[in-house]
Amino acid sequence: MSQPALPDVDVAVIGGGAAGALVALHLLATPDLRVALVEPRPTLAQGVAYSTPRDEHLLNVNAARMSAFDDRPDDFLAFLRAAPSTAARPAEALPATFAPRRVYGDYLQARLAAALQAGTLIRLTETVDEIRPAAPGFALRTGAGTGLRARAVVLATGGVPAALPVSGVGAAAPGIIEAWHYAAVAAIAPEADVAIVGAGLSMVDVLLTLHANGHRGRIVAISRHGLLPLAHAPGTVPQAGGVEPLLPLGVRARMRLLRQWAAEAQAQGRPWQDALERLRPRVQTLWQAWPPAEQARFLRHAVRHWDIHRHRIAPEAAAVVEAMRRDGRFSLHAGRVMAVSARDDGRWQLDWRRRRCSDDERLVVDRIVNATGLEKRPTQVPGTLPAALHALGLARPGPHGMGIDTDAAGGVRDRSGATVPGLWTLGIPRIGTLWESIAMPELRGQAARVAAAALAHVRKAGARD
Repeated sequence: MSQPALPDVDVAVIGGGAAGALVALHLLATPDLRVALVEPRPTLAQGVAYSTPRDEHLLNVNAARMSAFDDRPDDFLAFLRAAPSTAARPAEALPATFAPRRVYGDYLQARLAAALQAGTLIRLTETVDEIRPAAPGFALRTGAGTGLRARAVVLATGGVPAALPVSGVGAAAPGIIEAWHYAAVAAIAPEADVAIVGAGLSMVDVLLTLHANGHRGRIVAISRHGLLPLAHAPGTVPQAGGVEPLLPLGVRARMRLLRQWAAEAQAQGRPWQDALERLRPRVQTLWQAWPPAEQARFLRHAVRHWDIHRHRIAPEAAAVVEAMRRDGRFSLHAGRVMAVSARDDGRWQLDWRRRRCSDDERLVVDRIVNATGLEKRPTQVPGTLPAALHALGLARPGPHGMGIDTDAAGGVRDRSGATVPGLWTLGIPRIGTLWESIAMPELRGQAARVAAAALAHVRKAGARD
């Protein structure tokens, strides 16, 4: 049964995690703008990453670079200086601190709450299942049947966990836990044998929680390449020089030059990480300089090596992982999971094959944790809003099937490739177009620009009425 329609709004922001909250707080700076924020979770501004209650889950970027605003680079530092949990730390140490993600979620909530003092927000704790064009904008329908009309829509839906890379096993099966289900990971018995599928940042979260809980059981991780995220180095600064020498190069030549730059940094007594920091502001430019065939070659052959160097973890987190590996509590193997099945004794059987081997091995554990990361092809996941938009022809997959295709401003492209007036997205859905589109330094700029574009669209549409 459908619910009564809400009052029409100027902009509907779909998703109230970090990306949606940033867009909303920019929009709320215009007092007469009618903004709706639709998010099924009871808490805004946190999403998956910043909703963790665990203090061992740290930001992967130091505090000096985590402001939510390009024009206020010290804003997060100011919050930390006033926050009870960090106010006692020496002020000079805060910029290099890797703060708990929980604290960053508190920061985003505080900034959204301040924005609410200046503007009016319609809050809808539901999930949008359908968006259709309806002059002068769009008609939205939630899973609960609530209707909403908006002149402009911003898709800030974030990401969903990728499914286990085996068929026939549902994510909801007892004993199989999503790495982002923080309470379920924390509830794993200390003596349990655990298999983790995936070896990226989500796996690090799982290890840190198990370590904090005094885990005694065996922990085995299996990933295609068997590579762990590397650590940030203290005192890293961008290496001198631009990225222009990299622009005309293909994948192999770029990686070769990057290794040369890293070696030069080390020869000067600097950390190799300086070479990666040299690239940091220009990664999107580097990605877009490649033709599609070269981008595809990177995705096939170099992406995991890029990821472990680019998406680094806090030194203290890396130290815990290394200690667990050194003392035998944790082992990592390169391979592929072939099958997962439940046993009569309540345990789980995982058949897997080492990389470059043809024989399967068997692992029996009490719990399996899916840490395979984000689903990069949301338009192909049934039951999601991106898939619904794709089915309607309002959206199409981004380059290489990743994310949602957009124009340079984040405008969503329809089935034909034309930009849909009044429909934008940001963050994870733009991964195919931009590649670097997840971290806060990129997200905050996108949020400000998308909010400005939505406001301009509403003003222009209003002038025509």
